[in-house]
Amino acid sequence: MPWGLYIVLEKQLEPLSRSEIELLRIIIGVGRPIELSELADRYGIPLPTISSIVELLRSRNILTIEDIERTYATTSDEGLEYATDMLPEEKVVLVLKELGGNASIDKVENILGKERANIGIAWARRRKWIIIEEGNVKLREFRPLEEHHRILRMFTNMCEVPQPLLDNKVFQELVKRKLIIVSKKKSRIVKLAVSVHEALRIIEYGEGISRLTREVIISRLWEKVRIKPYNIEALPPTRYGGKKHFYKEFIEMLKEVMENLGFTEVKDDYVVPELWNFDILFQAQDHPSRDIHDILMVEGSADLSEHVEVVLRARKVHETGGSSGSLGWGYRWSLEKASKLILRSHTTAVTARHLMLHRDPPVRLYTIDRVFRRDNPDARHSPEFTNFDGVVMESNFNFRKLLGLLSQILRYLGISEFKFKPAYFPFTEPSVEGYGYVPRYGWIELFGAGMFRPEVLEILGVKYPVGAWGMGVERLAMVVYGIDDIRLLFSRDIEFIRRFPVMNVRRLGGV
Repeated sequence: MPWGLYIVLEKQLEPLSRSEIELLRIIIGVGRPIELSELADRYGIPLPTISSIVELLRSRNILTIEDIERTYATTSDEGLEYATDMLPEEKVVLVLKELGGNASIDKVENILGKERANIGIAWARRRKWIIIEEGNVKLREFRPLEEHHRILRMFTNMCEVPQPLLDNKVFQELVKRKLIIVSKKKSRIVKLAVSVHEALRIIEYGEGISRLTREVIISRLWEKVRIKPYNIEALPPTRYGGKKHFYKEFIEMLKEVMENLGFTEVKDDYVVPELWNFDILFQAQDHPSRDIHDILMVEGSADLSEHVEVVLRARKVHETGGSSGSLGWGYRWSLEKASKLILRSHTTAVTARHLMLHRDPPVRLYTIDRVFRRDNPDARHSPEFTNFDGVVMESNFNFRKLLGLLSQILRYLGISEFKFKPAYFPFTEPSVEGYGYVPRYGWIELFGAGMFRPEVLEILGVKYPVGAWGMGVERLAMVVYGIDDIRLLFSRDIEFIRRFPVMNVRRLGGV
């Protein structure tokens, strides 16, 4: 063999460790691509160990790993019943045939049972087998559901779903009806990236050592075996220091911002009477925001006998406006309604109530806590979220100063793109909404704010101007972090969480 060719071959080959050689022999012996877990089970090698060795061989371009997601399905208990019997809609048709093709809904329900009849009628109607007129069910046509029964029988034992069947409309319908339960399983398939001949040549090249230990040097073993080359370009393993969840850290940073601005944190209960949540804020008892569809009611009522003064002031202001210069709402105010318990829908209920205990300026209070509303979860909404409320009472406080304070809080948090828009709230005048810009998402509403109305000040027993705001903490965090889905703030994905840097409060002057 020419020397030049020999030198090239020597340079191409790299000695493997004993475990790498043993695994490579096993894979050659299998003679086909094999799943990683099957490899571990067949040869009694722990999966973490075999995964580590396979990754090493892949890094040397000797093996390849293909990640495959397989879909498995099994017929549910209800589906098993229908696999050998009739589906509910077929039973409805059978009943109608026995009754001459026409029967009342009540009659069908009596024969099949209400639940089974309702399911059957709904699906028979969807298939246009029946029509319903004036409470009667009339049979139009019927086509046997042979395909449905065939697929239900296919999965009496859990097995892999053939790829073409995943797009089958009947299969998809059975899955939607929960007659077939689907699960997914990820597999890692290992196979040779080189020819068998090349793999054998790598094995024949022999075992190597990767560490020059004291024993290797003293025994002069390094003279007899090949030493694996060191990869000086390899990066060291990444070490992640422990840290708090980024959203919890954001809330703590927000609290530090408020403390730097001279605010004091206040707390209260989740369950409060409507008096604190609505009435002291001059929200009429027939206001849409107090509707049962918007708030979460709690059984029972509060004893307000210890709060006689605020109850009397609330009644007077709501009915006639009191001495605030307002006409009030002009209705008969109900103590029973004000006493009803609810899960608080905003934390202004907290700051306003504490303001009654601190009536001499200057007062700066804030709260950051959970609130609850009837809402459907999506990228921007949640039925349970965190409110950040604050109030400022000073003898010369005004709307201009309120906007300046809010601007400074937003800049503290690193939000540079924001805007204000005139708004209406029942308990503030003038009022404003604040918006922040999220890249890839657009403008998102962050808060509502304004100066407490004279009616509110009279109910609270306060004689000085008060500015107030309520911010959604999750939405603030979305803008600060550039997140476009509120649900990501509660992610437990460790890789996702690690991407967020530790945040620092900007040390700026107070207002």
